[in-house]
Amino acid sequence: MTAPATITAVTGAPPTVLGEGPMWSAREQVLYWIDIVGRRLLRLRPADGRVDARELPYAPSAVIPRAAGGLLLVTKKGMATLDFDRPGLDSVPAPLVDFSREVFNDAKCDAAGRIWVGTRDLHGAQPEGGLFRLDPDLSMSRHAQGLVVSNGLAWSPDGRTLYHVDTRPGRIDAYDFDVERGTLAGRRTFLDYTGDAPAVPDGCTVDAEGGLWVAELDGWRLRRYAPDGSLDREIRLPVAKPTSVMFGGPDLATLYVTSMQFGLSEGELAEQPLAGALLALDAGVRGLPEPVFGP
Repeated sequence: MTAPATITAVTGAPPTVLGEGPMWSAREQVLYWIDIVGRRLLRLRPADGRVDARELPYAPSAVIPRAAGGLLLVTKKGMATLDFDRPGLDSVPAPLVDFSREVFNDAKCDAAGRIWVGTRDLHGAQPEGGLFRLDPDLSMSRHAQGLVVSNGLAWSPDGRTLYHVDTRPGRIDAYDFDVERGTLAGRRTFLDYTGDAPAVPDGCTVDAEGGLWVAELDGWRLRRYAPDGSLDREIRLPVAKPTSVMFGGPDLATLYVTSMQFGLSEGELAEQPLAGALLALDAGVRGLPEPVFGP
């Protein structure tokens, strides 16, 4: 069903060329997100509305809070740790990735503090991407391959199912997830978008009731899917290209949506003044705390 929702653009949040990777830090009570093309890391403090921006030397792909403090930044060509308010980056090795053929894309952390990060080939056209696991000791292992554009990741509330987006050709897979071993099994298609063009899945998150929220690029919408894959809710948006979603706020009741201007013509941008904005809405359900990287 189509659900009415009051959607607002977050005041003070600058428009992004390619906004992505919203991540709520429960410890800091802030929302981080990135501008991939603009090479910026952004931070929103909802308590006072303050928005800060940090310029980056590399195109970012994702950002995840660390248990030890600070952030792990995933870039197209590697990883690094940083403190938002201090200069400098400390490189983290990624020995299994051939950056001459592939680049990092989206990433999330599992309940045991391990990061899962996907790749795509340089042009996002061939099934040469993989899904990697980075452990707190910085060791890395590969757990899936044959992906075209590895994208959003989210776990069911019980942690036993991993949802993973491959934006091209347009599919969300579900895996049986062993949180103790950090392994995947039983890969199956959860949602198939091949008959729903031009809409394709991008970023996703799971709410406390187990609903999977998906930002559907070129679809002007968010959708919530039940654990059996049935469509539960649709929220129409004022932007054609929502890129990802994340619950935040002190009670995890605000759903934040990133979006982009990239790929839009001047005419389309004129028709979508909020393209690239950080949007916020009350989805009528609460989210789950995001795990942090590290023991």
